[in-house]
Amino acid sequence: MKVARITFATLLLCFFGISFVHSQYDPKKDRSKDNEPARKSIEVKANLMVLNADGKFADIKLEDLKIYEDGAEQKINYLVKKENALNIGLVVDNTNSMRSQLAGITTASMTLVNNLRPQDETFLVRFVSSDKVEIWQDWTPSKKLLNDSLENLYVEDGASAVIDGLYLSASRLLEREKIDRSKRSALILISDGEDRDSYYNQKELFDLLKTSDVQIFIIGLTQDLSDKSNESTKRKNSKTDSENFIKLLALKTGGAAFIVEGKNKEFENALVQSLKSILTELNSQFVIGYTSTNQKRDGTARKLTVQVAVGAKDEKRRAFIRESFVVPK
Repeated sequence: MKVARITFATLLLCFFGISFVHSQYDPKKDRSKDNEPARKSIEVKANLMVLNADGKFADIKLEDLKIYEDGAEQKINYLVKKENALNIGLVVDNTNSMRSQLAGITTASMTLVNNLRPQDETFLVRFVSSDKVEIWQDWTPSKKLLNDSLENLYVEDGASAVIDGLYLSASRLLEREKIDRSKRSALILISDGEDRDSYYNQKELFDLLKTSDVQIFIIGLTQDLSDKSNESTKRKNSKTDSENFIKLLALKTGGAAFIVEGKNKEFENALVQSLKSILTELNSQFVIGYTSTNQKRDGTARKLTVQVAVGAKDEKRRAFIRESFVVPK
């Protein structure tokens, strides 16, 4: 089977239009004094679906809605309607830490692919270390090509470069957004979220995304991580740090984070359910946004609820939004 395998350095060359040799940079070098994204107001974005009494999509205006966070009404900043078509980048961690979970990841990802529609287009990225970030399958609506590429994924040694995998994938997605912003754009990351050796840092990733509509949805496979130091390697595999990063990705881009645990069939079922939840969100026709009145960063879950006014002919309408989100510490 032929798959599109394009290296990280090659894609950067094409994207930025400059001469670039991958071996000339030091992935361990921090090129920013502030490796963390700047602390700003907590901006919340979420996908919203509104249905008429007969179960069909309803057309609404901003003034038809009220949104509440933990029971406190929030001032809605914007309401954006999107076409019912998707541009998706599927980004899969292929480091050795995923070895025991790869079969379940592949099966669940194929379930997602098989539920896409003819108008949806997807590309697949596998990443290991900073010099092993590859477009494994370029843009295609073909379920067969995507499934064949998923079956050919494999794990290997390398210091995981989660941010680099996302940066390359976001760059690819932004190229498509320049052509057509009517489609909903999203990245789906499957990883434990532990970044060990990326060239880019969090701030640069969020700077890249801040003017776009790209949402990041994450399946966080963190069950093998720990907050204790590994005695043999003297390295701390921080479960807390990884989960906070995963939640931050979701919060800042209006996506959602799913921490998946379990073994064998339980693990696979949890993966499939998480991916189905992501597809449900992506098939919503609106994105709603507000600035939270609660600026605490305490790591607790916040409940979201929405009220929608009756229609012009007094017909009842129902609004669906994710139940909660987390602002990481």
